Amino acid sequence: MERTAPSRAMALALSFLALIWVSPFFWLLTNAFDPTANGVLRFPSAIGFDNFVRAISGSAGRQFLNSLILAAGTATLSVAVAAAAAYPLARMTIPGKNAFLWLLVLLRMLPSAGVIVPLYFTAQRFGLLNQYGVIVALTVLNLPFTLLLMKTFFDTVPIELEEAAYVDGASLWHIIWHVVLPMSRAGLAVVWFFTFTGAWNEFLLPLIFTRTEAGFPMSVGLYSAFGQQGAIDYGFLAAFSIIYAAPAVGVYFLLRRNMNTGFAGVGVKG
Repeated sequence: MERTAPSRAMALALSFLALIWVSPFFWLLTNAFDPTANGVLRFPSAIGFDNFVRAISGSAGRQFLNSLILAAGTATLSVAVAAAAAYPLARMTIPGKNAFLWLLVLLRMLPSAGVIVPLYFTAQRFGLLNQYGVIVALTVLNLPFTLLLMKTFFDTVPIELEEAAYVDGASLWHIIWHVVLPMSRAGLAVVWFFTFTGAWNEFLLPLIFTRTEAGFPMSVGLYSAFGQQGAIDYGFLAAFSIIYAAPAVGVYFLLRRNMNTGFAGVGVKG
């Protein structure tokens, strides 16, 4: 009996914490499916998809496409550039390369607001004050982290496998494409996922570079949804938030298998 009371108290406390944690998500769902949502936490009097239709049509739908282009373009370009630069750093003996990599990482710790002015004038000089300029700028800002991460994954690939492929007559491109990259798919997936989510959530650069509502991604659109025309449409805002969060969650589940793949069991016999 002495142990039962503390156990019940702990269960009640955990249940209370779980209720507090779940209540915002419950509020989000009920307001998203409630055509007459007014921001109150309640069971909806009716269930409909009108809020979701509005959240994927018109300017909101265009912002969703802008976010997909921005995030996928940044992630793909970052992986391509990082992989191309990381492989020579992983295989070649370059004096001071580790110090150079960590210096890049230290520079990346600067906040985006601290480098926004030179980025803006550089983009203006080359006519990149648009969505493509945001992709290039985010790729440059993410390069230190992605480069260091890709080099770490390339270092784990046994060089003996590359040497064996070279002895069999494989070219450097064939070795990279058919040996190194398949064995580094976990690193490629991790880099792609983190750069995708980072670009998807980016707010400052798209706001300053695009400057027009037609070029805004969902991150800026979500900010604009608060208080448009002097009032908050809670149903639209809740549905917009759910759609905004869905792609990052979906990408994680699509890449989860690759991100969980390690190098256990990889080796060279003989």
